[in-house]
Amino acid sequence: MKLTPYEDTHLPTYDIDLEAPPESRWKYFAQKEAKNIGRLLDDCVELCVERADQFPTYIQPVVIAAGKGLAILGGRLVDMIAACFGKEYVAEIRSIAKHADQPLSHVVLGNLMYDGCQMAGIYGLGCSSYSCNIDGKPTLVRNMDWVWPRSTGRHSRLVRFYRGRDTYTSVGVVGCVGVVSAFCPGRWAVTINQAPMDGATTGYFQWPVLQRLRHVCDQMGAYRDVVTGLQEYQTMTSFFAHVIGTKPTQHTVITGLGSDFRRRGIKGETLLQTNHFRGHRDLEKHNGPERWEDEEGQEWYCDSHHRAKCLTRRLKAPPRTLAEVRKKICTSAVTTEDTMQQMMFQPASGYSKVWLRG
Repeated sequence: MKLTPYEDTHLPTYDIDLEAPPESRWKYFAQKEAKNIGRLLDDCVELCVERADQFPTYIQPVVIAAGKGLAILGGRLVDMIAACFGKEYVAEIRSIAKHADQPLSHVVLGNLMYDGCQMAGIYGLGCSSYSCNIDGKPTLVRNMDWVWPRSTGRHSRLVRFYRGRDTYTSVGVVGCVGVVSAFCPGRWAVTINQAPMDGATTGYFQWPVLQRLRHVCDQMGAYRDVVTGLQEYQTMTSFFAHVIGTKPTQHTVITGLGSDFRRRGIKGETLLQTNHFRGHRDLEKHNGPERWEDEEGQEWYCDSHHRAKCLTRRLKAPPRTLAEVRKKICTSAVTTEDTMQQMMFQPASGYSKVWLRG
């Protein structure tokens, strides 16, 4: 199916009150989306169980428990997970499991998919993003090619988090409390791209990447607060965060290496990021080959460099309108059947638009 504007899907936008107890915030969402949460998590579990031996030792019990459909996880394991997620997010995860009537092991695994796949060397989470200024307003367009599992697109939902009058909207996935992409009108927009693990530090007991971004977004501060917040604490695995604000100079890509962070800003008229290191020569040596063969003789192809080259060529003539911004990324080399979500954000004007693959 083609990418469809969110408003044409007739899917709801869910409200999450951050002032409500974490045990009850997701109750309505989980009850309304219970069947879809179950379907998505079943897909996740099936994929993970097939590759259980590729996951880090300490996550394997979660994968094994999920494969058995266990509703209860051992106390030590839950304590470990709580230390990573923070007790508040663990309470939210427990609540989703309860109100969606899903095994806790399934929901925990679903919320560890990004970091688990990173540590297992599973790269099916490609993304492409670039930002530019339209009439002096920073504008960010992004594709999320998240094919692990392929049902991600039809199980994506808009979630509006609020505290009093402050609000931001996340392009989320049912059953998951973390943030991959978010938009705060009048302040900022941010998206996460998968980054290489070579050259990065794995922090088994540090923040999962998507929960770290959720924590930063929950503060609903200014652009500089998001940029600073994403560099304050070590994360489990590596990431790229593309952040824009409301002023023409407010464009940043943060390269998170687990325990170290790098930044690069806009040079010229655009700032581009796919899934390999750019702009830091000492890191570029860690970029893997575009083609390789695994131990079983299966050939693999990473199109991150190809997508970046294609976008770079198309952006030699920078876009001048919002329609042109999206048109630049809607080329067959960049937007493919693997593109589950597409979005465009312009915080200064309050404009945002999201497309999903059904």
